[in-house]
Amino acid sequence: MAEILLVDDDTNIHQIASLFLESSGHRVVCVSGGASGVNYALHNTLDLIILDIAMPVMDGVETLNKLRACSNTKNLPVLIMSVHQEHELDDKITRDLHTSFLSKPIDMNKLNAAVEHALTS
Repeated sequence: MAEILLVDDDTNIHQIASLFLESSGHRVVCVSGGASGVNYALHNTLDLIILDIAMPVMDGVETLNKLRACSNTKNLPVLIMSVHQEHELDDKITRDLHTSFLSKPIDMNKLNAAVEHALTS
């Protein structure tokens, strides 16, 4: 069982993705913004963060940068979700071995595969 933080401002995504991931045996905590996500990640032990890019106030790019700047979250796997194509984010996101990408709308089979890959890499 993995501890997963889902950071997305869309509560529909919270409901759908968390139900799916919990049915696979994971524990999922959902927060609605980047600042809440960073705060939660800094004060809890996590195995994976699933992060939306398009959020108000603190978007996913800024959130990811803050997570990568902290010693206890810099190597934490992050699965980025976006309606943008992956190549459209190349100039905004620094790629590393701990960051992967998933297109929205979310296909649950692809989500499952991406989560399992992130957790075993």
